[in-house]
Amino acid sequence: MAELSFSMDINSIIPKGLNDENLALEMIKAGQKVMQSSIGSAASKHRKTGSMASSVKCSKPIINRSGDAVGRVKFYGKDKNGMLNWYKAIWIEYGTRHQSAQPFVRPAIRGAEGSIKAAMERVFNEKVK
Repeated sequence: MAELSFSMDINSIIPKGLNDENLALEMIKAGQKVMQSSIGSAASKHRKTGSMASSVKCSKPIINRSGDAVGRVKFYGKDKNGMLNWYKAIWIEYGTRHQSAQPFVRPAIRGAEGSIKAAMERVFNEKVK
C-alpha cells in the first residue's frame, strides 16, 4: 500500500494579518466611524436641542462569545430634560400613537452600506499587504 505524507506551513499560504483578530476589530472600527457619521447626520434633521444627534457614539469593538467581531453605534446619554436619547430615536424612527414614524436610522445605514464596506476593505487592504 502506498503512503503519502507531507507538511506545510499554513502561515506561508494565509496572508500575514489574516488570522489576527485585531484586523477584524480595526475593520469594524472603520465601519463604525462611517455609520456614526451617517446616523448622526440623519439625526441632526430632527434637531430640537441637538443632544440626540451629538449622542451617536461607537462602542469599543469586541470579539463576542461566538468569535465574531462586533461593534455597535448607539445613542448615549440624556438631553437637558433627562430624556434618554435612544428613547427619542426609537420614537422618531418607529413613531408613537400620536406621532407618525419618521425613519432615519435604517435609511442612514442602508445609504452608507457601500461606504462602510469601502472603509472596512481599505483597512483590510492596508494590513494584508
